[in-house]
Amino acid sequence: MTAELTPEVTERLTGDDFGWLTTVAKSGLPVPRLIWFFFDGTELFVYTMPNAAKVTHIRRHPQVSLNLDSDGRGGGIIVVGGTARIDADGVDCRDDGPYWAKYEALAAQAGLTEVMGDYSTRLAISIDKVWTTPTEG
Repeated sequence: MTAELTPEVTERLTGDDFGWLTTVAKSGLPVPRLIWFFFDGTELFVYTMPNAAKVTHIRRHPQVSLNLDSDGRGGGIIVVGGTARIDADGVDCRDDGPYWAKYEALAAQAGLTEVMGDYSTRLAISIDKVWTTPTEG
């Protein structure tokens, strides 16, 4: 990780459940997708289906961004830019203790516990740059 993270950024990367991962398609267009993610203090981890377009995009163009929502008033936006890689194939996100601790209840609430086994490709994203907007307060 080359970017220095403030406590606010670290808190959001640890606490937020959803983010928008933007990859680059073959056409060169940015493609945002809503994702679940886990931050281990150094890298971001995302589980996805192996045939998802984001996997193909990352293999071709590994630069990505992860965007976190605003505070509802245009402040508090956090965007991290980094380099993604395929970290593991054929894994079960439910076997990843920290990731599953974060998302088990949400998956159960949405009726997704069983289908989460299909999310068997783990992406790892290094954080190279961080952009923020001020939070009112």
